[in-house]
Amino acid sequence: MSEHLVAVAETTKLARLLGITDATELDFLVDLPPAAIREFRERATDLLFDRDAKKLKGIASASKLVPVAISAKVAERAFGPVLCAATASTVDPHRAIDIAKALPARFLAECSVQLDPRRTADIIAAVPPKMVADVARELLARGDHITMGRFVHVVPEPALRAAAPVMSDVDLLRIGFLLEDKSAIDNVLHIVSDRVAGIIRAAAEQNMWAEGIDLLDSIAPHNRAWIGDITAGLGADILDAIIDAVHDLNAWPTLLPITSAMSHDSLRLFAERPPVHTEPVIAAIMDTALDGGQWLDLLPLAGHLPAPALAFVAARVGDQTDERLTELIRDADTAGLWDAMIPIALAMTDDNRRRMAALPIMSEPDVLRAVITSTAEHELWSQALPLVDALPEATKPVLASCVGDLTREQMLAALLTASRSDNIHTLVGIALAQDHAGRARVLDLIAGMDDLEEFLSALTPDTPDVVWNALHEVRDEIPPALLTLLAERARELGRDDDAAALEPVSATTE
Repeated sequence: MSEHLVAVAETTKLARLLGITDATELDFLVDLPPAAIREFRERATDLLFDRDAKKLKGIASASKLVPVAISAKVAERAFGPVLCAATASTVDPHRAIDIAKALPARFLAECSVQLDPRRTADIIAAVPPKMVADVARELLARGDHITMGRFVHVVPEPALRAAAPVMSDVDLLRIGFLLEDKSAIDNVLHIVSDRVAGIIRAAAEQNMWAEGIDLLDSIAPHNRAWIGDITAGLGADILDAIIDAVHDLNAWPTLLPITSAMSHDSLRLFAERPPVHTEPVIAAIMDTALDGGQWLDLLPLAGHLPAPALAFVAARVGDQTDERLTELIRDADTAGLWDAMIPIALAMTDDNRRRMAALPIMSEPDVLRAVITSTAEHELWSQALPLVDALPEATKPVLASCVGDLTREQMLAALLTASRSDNIHTLVGIALAQDHAGRARVLDLIAGMDDLEEFLSALTPDTPDVVWNALHEVRDEIPPALLTLLAERARELGRDDDAAALEPVSATTE
């Protein structure tokens, strides 16, 4: 969550402590660090509670001398909620609970407003679940989400489960925004997991996106995927509203980690939304990714963007210095995200793609192997071959070794894709650069292809000489039936010299 939103939550709680009914009177503080506002609030609380500590301990000691029922009557009729809250931390927790059981929920709610959870956590943790629910109902009837938020992190799960049904989806949003300890949000989500969709809808209906985005910002990484998938499943209107709100609040650092955790289908739904494709939004996303340290969160999204938006991403990446581009490639490689990086490379201009391919990192064997492996696993040959084609000649032996490690199915997929593209020469050149055993395997696969005619038709008048020359070099290794077909194809293209060179020996001697 942005520092501004955290500061707003802190000033809201400070206003309660100081008895200020309109929290906006403290708006002059929201530009301060939230931690400073919180520290001031805690110091002020300590001052209020500690100034009469000796007297309060005396009152607590005296309460032990009378029966619980009398102590409860004295607390309600004589002391009142403020004094009871002040003395609570000095009373034995078990006796405090016994006294609380004899008091009406209305009075307990008034006391809880004044309590300091840092001092009374032991007492609150021992409060029976039904009593917690009754007090929560009283507080919510008064619209007091501040007190609820201050105590959630010290309330045990059984008590939270008892109180959850009395809270509306809007209540949960407001309480979550005002949580004293944001780490408690994951426990709350676990308890109300079946209501998350309703909470997100409430954020849209009530225009409470600041509170909703705060909730997303606070959840632990292991909860991001299912929260993101639920959000994506709520429909186009909700997704568009979230995108607009995130942009208005400059909260892309919050949303990108959520999108990166989404399932493939959910991320695709998100990436298809028109608001994502607008230049202001995609520019803000790129600023967050490149300047805000969230490059790896961007990559899964980039692979799902339509061509114009992806071209914008690729242009920004291509504009980076060689040093910075190397860092981005290294990060993507370390994270195993070549399936997202390859489409970006394909969307680059020819000059930027060749500059990227010429970087020293792109000649590292481990990186080249990761590129080929990811390409095969995700069937990205049509996108990867232009990048491979731009790589230095010195990388061919490593690439040939990588191609040799492909399974039969992966190799066939590569050959078929290559036959349908303008980059058949790239794959053929690499495949034939393998050792004898590797070349034999590839040539046998080609000979046995179901789509062999399609592969042969990919040999056109524009096919570079390097492909034909490579075939000449391995002529003796090509199965006779395939050799005949290659010779026929060369003759159809008017390459009589190549046809003669590839004609099987038995045919030329007759």
